Amino acid sequence: MAVINPARDLFDSYRFKEAVEAYRRQLREGPESEWANLSGLSLALMGAGEFAAAIPYLEKVSEHRHEELRGSLGCEIELSVCHWMIGDRMQALGIIKALVIAVRDRKIHYTDFAGGVTQGLILCYMAATLHVPSDVDLAMNYLKKLATRPRIRNWPGPAALFLLGGISFGEAVKNATGSADLAQARKIAEPHVMTRRYLTNILFAAATERRMAGDEAGCRMFMAECASLTNPLAEDAWYLAKSEVAAPLS
Repeated sequence: MAVINPARDLFDSYRFKEAVEAYRRQLREGPESEWANLSGLSLALMGAGEFAAAIPYLEKVSEHRHEELRGSLGCEIELSVCHWMIGDRMQALGIIKALVIAVRDRKIHYTDFAGGVTQGLILCYMAATLHVPSDVDLAMNYLKKLATRPRIRNWPGPAALFLLGGISFGEAVKNATGSADLAQARKIAEPHVMTRRYLTNILFAAATERRMAGDEAGCRMFMAECASLTNPLAEDAWYLAKSEVAAPLS
């Protein structure tokens, strides 16, 4: 029997502010589902753009996950993104860097399907944006190590392979959507949340690659392409792309 979750239904319908209120109501009325509702509330707050408000809930959920299951991921990726979005950029970098090191050193075992590519891509982006070459190197070496493992074939692995020069942009886009043409790929991805998640990763990686190459116009172009996709709901890189588009030109 399916579990009825009105707050989750609102979230999945992109009605984030309504989802926030629904999760708060569910927390009051259903204390037995506290952790699921706290997690949902934090993600709904992010969807609503209330990143500072999401942080204390994410911290609480993250601590709980680490206590419940040794080696679990926690909410470090979301926490890093939230701090970045409110301007605490060095703190955001520190959080994501610590996560990458923890995965590299096998202290964190439960990651994305590609073995932890998500945090590597975000660290690379943040370090390149903040001009911290040592952390760019850390991220790239981390992704290179992941690329030697079979799991790299899983998403978002192809985004890392593109960033590392292992496949072309067209190959990565085709891998994500079935079409190497970006305009067609967008049409394919837009109605399907999972395909949209895949394309989000590729566009974010392409923007990061352009920034690392010193091509800011190219970076902003790919960030704009990424941000113009409908929120893929579970890809934190999308929020970073949105912040890039909103940022003034330097």
